[in-house]
Amino acid sequence: MLRNKSGMELLEAAITTPIAILVMLAIVNLGMVVYAQQAVQAAARHGARMGSVAQQCPACYAASAAQSSISAAGIVENPSVSVLAPGGSAGSILKIQVSGTVTNFLAPLTGLFPGLPGDTFRVSADSTFRQEGW
Repeated sequence: MLRNKSGMELLEAAITTPIAILVMLAIVNLGMVVYAQQAVQAAARHGARMGSVAQQCPACYAASAAQSSISAAGIVENPSVSVLAPGGSAGSILKIQVSGTVTNFLAPLTGLFPGLPGDTFRVSADSTFRQEGW
């Protein structure tokens, strides 16, 4: 009787361990996507703020600050910074968009689980500030 119980425990462990590992990998993957989304939001906000206080070429300062901020985060691949509204005169709108991709570590399993995204997740954020002037 003891042998059968031991075999059953081994079978249960063999079935549940891969499922538990898959769930943990999915949680880590989701955490990376959320972190990357926060990083692009912070970079867009930082870039727009730096551009809004610049007295000359606010779009240049905004794009440069956003690019350096998203590069420093280190998680976003293929980062892209776009100036959607250049600012310029006091009170005008300065709008920056930052986007990029994050690797999907569960991509090899997309054949087993239809509905999962492909190889990468796309993250994007934009931020708007009014151009300051004094």
